[in-house]
Amino acid sequence: MDDFDVQGKDRELDALLSEVKGLLGEDAPEREDPMEDTPPQEEAPEEPMTADDVNIDFEKFYDAAGFPDDGIYTPPTAYEQSKSAYQVARRAEYEREREAEREARDRQRVARDREEERVMRKLESRNRKTAETVKNPPRSDEEYARWLYEQGVEPETEEHRELLRQREQEQQTVKKPPKKRRGGGFLKALLALALVLAVLLGSVHFVVARQPQAEDGLGARKAGCSTILIAGTDEGGYRTDTMMLFSVNRATGSMSLVSIPRDTLIYCEYSVPKINSAYGWASGGEAGMEQLLLRVEEIIGFRPDGYVLVDLSVFEQLVDTMGGVTFNVPVDMHYSDPSQNLTIDLSAGEQHLNGEQAMQVVRFRSGYAMQDLGRVETQRAFLSAAIRQWTSLKGLVHLPAALKLVLDASKTSLTARELVWLCESALLCSRGEIQTRTLPGQSSYIAGGSYYVLDAAGVCETINACCNPYEQAIAVSNLYIRVG
Repeated sequence: MDDFDVQGKDRELDALLSEVKGLLGEDAPEREDPMEDTPPQEEAPEEPMTADDVNIDFEKFYDAAGFPDDGIYTPPTAYEQSKSAYQVARRAEYEREREAEREARDRQRVARDREEERVMRKLESRNRKTAETVKNPPRSDEEYARWLYEQGVEPETEEHRELLRQREQEQQTVKKPPKKRRGGGFLKALLALALVLAVLLGSVHFVVARQPQAEDGLGARKAGCSTILIAGTDEGGYRTDTMMLFSVNRATGSMSLVSIPRDTLIYCEYSVPKINSAYGWASGGEAGMEQLLLRVEEIIGFRPDGYVLVDLSVFEQLVDTMGGVTFNVPVDMHYSDPSQNLTIDLSAGEQHLNGEQAMQVVRFRSGYAMQDLGRVETQRAFLSAAIRQWTSLKGLVHLPAALKLVLDASKTSLTARELVWLCESALLCSRGEIQTRTLPGQSSYIAGGSYYVLDAAGVCETINACCNPYEQAIAVSNLYIRVG
């Protein structure tokens, strides 16, 4: 068998490749001789691949909204919602929307003020022109005729005038004085007193009293309607365990009290996301109340027209200043906690409570089936009874001292004139019923803690029925309620 010519075949193959490369316009690389010994080259060590080395075209898989074209969006879970990044993003989105709404309302208010100013200038100009044209009005026909008669110099006219004067004098001398009626002095004094009271009330209403109104509103307001946040701190002074919305409507003659449970779940950056933590999280004071007002605004859809923050000592003094409260204690209240210096010892039934006993009523909660919700209901009933009794004629004598105490010892955004308006409104509406409710929701355990989760639809119904001071109704889209 003939030997196979390996080198000859390689040369033929090289020539064939060169010819093909020439036809394609490329230079054929020199083919290495397989028989030539070449030193082995050291291979570079491979570096580990990182995430930056991977380039994925996400546009192939996601649309402009960031979701798969044929996928289904799933809302974030309760665990994802509890993360700080998620809550901060939601907070930023919420603040952007609210800022846009505020800017729109500011533009509407500026346009409305300009229109009112234009109308007032037009009316002033019209009145000025009218006054100039009627500066010297002509006399009436009767006055003109009487003037001509008095100017007459004929003998008949003078004789007629003298005869009329004598007749008038005779009538005045013959006229007998009227008989005095018995009791007329008392009736006159009573009428004078009523007139003085009417003048005082009128001066209080038009000169002193001033209706509280929030700066950032929802448009047109209901006439004579305002809503105030009443908050009470615990013994430490950093948690608002008592929160109520007090609303008065002078047009309908009604008042209402709506309680906000202290364990209400909210969107926030606090370690314990409850609404009663808002005041202390911002270190109390005005900053704490601003934080609390912000959280209340989120869950009810509007900012209250003002607030009154009362601590334990001021509450006791206020009850004593107003002469106490007659109240039907719903259950036997017996509790002792030396660590809080708290002792509660009251029997069920109607009784007249002083400041210390009233404090025991509003702080007791261990004897109710629902504990905190039971305490909220009792607090609301007690405050309703206090308002009804303090706005009676018997309680009017104590109102000036109570107003001074609230201004001196409580934290409030209301001025003295606004507090006078509220007291005046409470007096005018005292004959009507006081509606009392709690924001609807249910208790729930989340991440090992007990919370009160609000029902958005129920909150809208309660707010619109009891304490919405605006013509625009509150909708679920206006609320910022956390459910998990």
